[in-house]
Amino acid sequence: MHVENFEESIAPIQWILGNLLLFLGLLVFIAILVRKYVQRIKEESKIKLSHQKALLESSIEIQERERNRIASEIHDNLIAQLYQVKLLNNEKELGSYITKSIQTARNISHELSPPLIENHTLEEMLEAFLFPLQREYNIHFFKSNTEGIVFDNTVKLHLFRIFQEVLTNIQKHAQTEKIDISLKITIDYVLLVIEDFGVGFKPENIQKGLGTKNIELRAKQIHATYKFKPNFPQGSKFMLVYDYTT
Repeated sequence: MHVENFEESIAPIQWILGNLLLFLGLLVFIAILVRKYVQRIKEESKIKLSHQKALLESSIEIQERERNRIASEIHDNLIAQLYQVKLLNNEKELGSYITKSIQTARNISHELSPPLIENHTLEEMLEAFLFPLQREYNIHFFKSNTEGIVFDNTVKLHLFRIFQEVLTNIQKHAQTEKIDISLKITIDYVLLVIEDFGVGFKPENIQKGLGTKNIELRAKQIHATYKFKPNFPQGSKFMLVYDYTT
């Protein structure tokens, strides 16, 4: 075989191999581009999530700081002034109104900033909040914590605020005489169920209130899940699950 014929016979093979290498190189290049794009998207998502988490934490921190400031103003100034008025007052009937006003101010202060949160369990905090409501409502509070689980102050505060918000919504809107509450604490999770037997709600309107937004923010902060649903035969039910093993 002549050299010319040999070169002519391998030329198509070289062309095929050259194009194949070019195609493989193009695939590698595309794969590298796609990988970099995916990595960039992941990094941007992480930054976005980190930013959202920071905003969430900042929002709750500001809210708690403002609550504490107002509670301090009520406790240190308003209540003190009411006591001074009571001491200067000689009318028995007016004194009775002032005493009630002092108690109301104290209740508001405690609702805004729960006293001695570090020295009380979650169950005790909820019971303290329910105590004045028992004059207006027939409240049944079932609690179970057989393992004696104790939460840190941050978790207690978030769960207490959620509980407080749901009860406040019931007071404002439910038109009920009876409230059933169940708090179950196990080594894995917390289950909180709050039921009223009032007028209920429209599911499409449940997400519109500021109170519900606060519940959502605090639930996200501790990675808890919750939902509102109609109660049977009437009223509404709130259910929250906090799995603290994840």
